[in-house]
Amino acid sequence: MLRRWLNSWLAGDTSQKLVVGAEVKDLSGLSLKDALDSHYAWKDRLDAQLSGEDDSPIDVARLASDCQCQLGKWLHSVGKHKYGKLPEYHSVVDAHARFHVTAAEVIIEHQSENTDRAKELLNTTFRSASNAVQLELVKLFTSAEN
Repeated sequence: MLRRWLNSWLAGDTSQKLVVGAEVKDLSGLSLKDALDSHYAWKDRLDAQLSGEDDSPIDVARLASDCQCQLGKWLHSVGKHKYGKLPEYHSVVDAHARFHVTAAEVIIEHQSENTDRAKELLNTTFRSASNAVQLELVKLFTSAEN
C-alpha cells in the first residue's frame, strides 16, 4: 500500500491519502502527508522564483538549514528521541539535509543570475533530493510501525 501511494503521489496524484483505517498516517506528532506536501510545495515555490512569478525574498541561510521547517524541527527533537536508533531515521535526516542545501543552491544560482543553472539544478539534483526525502520518510514510518 505504501509503495502504491508513494508512486501515485510522486507522479503528481495528490488526491490520494495515506491512511490506515480512517486516519491519515501520523508518527509521534508528525503527519506524513503534511511533511510530504510541505516539501513538495518547495518545487512550486522554486519554479515560481525562477520564472519571476514570485519575487518574494527567500532567506538562503534559513532555507539551507534542515531544522527550520516542521519536519526538521520534528527530526531534531521528538523524532531523534523516539527513532534515533533506527537506520531509517538517519537516512531521513541525511536526505532532508541534502534537500535543503540543494534548494538553497537553486536560489543562490538564481540570485547570481545563473537562472539556466538554477533550472538545471531544480530539475535534476533538487528533484532527486526531494524524491529521496519522500521515500526515506515513508521507510521511517513503515519501520517505526513494526
